[in-house]
Amino acid sequence: MSDILPGGKVLLKRSLGLVILTLYGIGIIVGAGIYVLVGQVAGASGAGAPLSFLLAGPLAAPTALSYAELVARHPEASGQAAYVHSAFNIGFVSRLIGFAVAAVGIFAAASIARGSAAYLAGLLPMIPIPMGGALLVILFTGVACLGALQSVTTAAVMTVVELGGLAYVIAASLYQPGDFTPAAFEFHPVAIASGAFIAMFAFLGFETMVNLAEETREPHKTLPRAILLALAITTTLYVVIAFLATRVLPLEALSSSATPLLDVVASSPIGNTALFGIIALTATANGVLVEIMMVSRMLYGMADRGWLPRQLAHVWPRTQAPLRTTLITGGILLALVLAFDIRQLAATTSNVLLSVFIVTNLALMRLQHTQPRPDIAIRAPRWVPPLGAAGAAALLMAQAL
Repeated sequence: MSDILPGGKVLLKRSLGLVILTLYGIGIIVGAGIYVLVGQVAGASGAGAPLSFLLAGPLAAPTALSYAELVARHPEASGQAAYVHSAFNIGFVSRLIGFAVAAVGIFAAASIARGSAAYLAGLLPMIPIPMGGALLVILFTGVACLGALQSVTTAAVMTVVELGGLAYVIAASLYQPGDFTPAAFEFHPVAIASGAFIAMFAFLGFETMVNLAEETREPHKTLPRAILLALAITTTLYVVIAFLATRVLPLEALSSSATPLLDVVASSPIGNTALFGIIALTATANGVLVEIMMVSRMLYGMADRGWLPRQLAHVWPRTQAPLRTTLITGGILLALVLAFDIRQLAATTSNVLLSVFIVTNLALMRLQHTQPRPDIAIRAPRWVPPLGAAGAAALLMAQAL
């Protein structure tokens, strides 16, 4: 398929395959999640933290399966907005979903940039946090302007560093002085379920993969496989890391720590906190690039459908990237990072994302009823979308309590 239509419109370049997209997805999901949330999960479920992560993976799976079928049906950059429009054909609701997803991405990226800048300030104290965050935004906006292959390759390389950091945590956990006796495991279903609800947030991120549909080769096959592979791999990693962390540190210390995996590394004779600080910086900063990619593609896709000014659907011929929406996304982020510490506001965006999950699952429920597609590469069982919607609604209610 040509990258330029007969009328002269330049299309996004299809350059992404299964391996690089799976790495990209792992990087999105792992991000800062496991580096922080393992302590919070341990605080809720104690020595049962590994079971909480093992339960959280299947809790996330229904929505991931729904996204896998939806991207197979509609491989578009506008992602969730396109799915909802296809199901309900209500322009206002479709635009609202698109703007909600973009807002979540922007606030998440700004929060991640500030958090990453704190790690950077620890390594280079002369750089203030707002300036460090701004430098990261400028850097990754520039990378995103180069095109999908370059951006996703950069994210994939950073993912390899993240995975190397987790391998380092595993090695440090196995090489311990041997003078610590871990707490005995006691099976408390309520505590494990409570930990699983917290752990669910460590799996968020797979939904951003669908916005790369127009830059993926055979997206109706490749993206569903990449989403499910990324979820399976991260679930395995999370269970292993949670098990080792609860065997190395006292539960009280683990649950109260803002940097639990750094504490695991520091407890080992082979631990190097400065090296791990660099790895943690890479792991968190990766999220800035990922969110810039997602938001710029969402805005491009909405403009291409006429829901935003058509000028924003322009693709730069030289790199076949949506340059205008990328620069707009980077500019908004830069203003937020320099002007505000938005961590509290960013935390509330998880509620918006869960609401999007509910609507997206409901969209697939309707599409499976009104537009059966036996020809697509992956089809979620009929019970999956309602289960995904119910799971997201339960998390939303738990957040409100």
